[in-house]
Amino acid sequence: MQLTALRPTRRALRAALTAVALTGAAVALVPAVPATAAGRQQPDLAVSLMTTDLLNPAIGETFYTSIDIRNYGTGDAAPMTVTVSVPAELRPESAGDPGAGWTCTTGTSSWTCSYPALAAGARANRLSLPSTVIGGQPGSFVSVDAAIKPQRQESYQDNNTASTQVEIAGTCVIRGTVWQDLDADGQRDADEPPVAGGTDGVVGVSLFVRGGQVIGGGQATVAPDGTWSITARTGALYEVRVEAASTFSLTTADLGDDATDSDIIHFYQQDPTLLGGSAEFDPTPDAEYVVDAGLVARA
Repeated sequence: MQLTALRPTRRALRAALTAVALTGAAVALVPAVPATAAGRQQPDLAVSLMTTDLLNPAIGETFYTSIDIRNYGTGDAAPMTVTVSVPAELRPESAGDPGAGWTCTTGTSSWTCSYPALAAGARANRLSLPSTVIGGQPGSFVSVDAAIKPQRQESYQDNNTASTQVEIAGTCVIRGTVWQDLDADGQRDADEPPVAGGTDGVVGVSLFVRGGQVIGGGQATVAPDGTWSITARTGALYEVRVEAASTFSLTTADLGDDATDSDIIHFYQQDPTLLGGSAEFDPTPDAEYVVDAGLVARA
């Protein structure tokens, strides 16, 4: 069965952001172009790295944006000013300690930060600024934008700006049923019993989320009737994992009627407990997803 109401990742951007979270790479990387105009030594200030510590903050939560700035030019840069702006959905918070060497003032929609002179080839200490989500539509993306204002002329200015995005998280419901597939045909028949929670049945159901810059997950205990439900945060790529007693194995997934088959397509281990997982999916705020699991008793 294909996961009920599930679909591929909503946006290419979500996949890109997840890859960022897994690899630790930059959300915004700006290539440098050496400044050699007319043979003169010139600075070339660039936002070389821009990341957030959280990719899916919810309303009321605070996250930090980190910004690296480097002088890729052949000449020293005079003291610089950086303006970091946020949209109406975000509120800039007092920077407190924005990073060694940085001095920042906080406005209603931006920070203005200054830094001492930066030698050719040098990198400024990392700038770190907190924002709080105060509104917006769950599932929407909002940007944090940075702009450098050089005090010395630069022949190339396209890398003076950069931005990164976060997705405002909402909630969704992920639920399902665990049953014993007596005839091992991959379909839940009316006379086939549920598998309840417990050490001899289903040890637990959990939402697995890739490590990195996202918050999500959750776990549930399976009821006597085999049902379970988790209210989860959106903005994460989830896989439903089912752990059961090793006296069971997984039935074949995605056979026949989509409403009555099993969605557990991955087998991870048999001992000391059985562990299987669903396909990965990207939930939409306020939606409901059904992930069922069929188990077969081992001979």
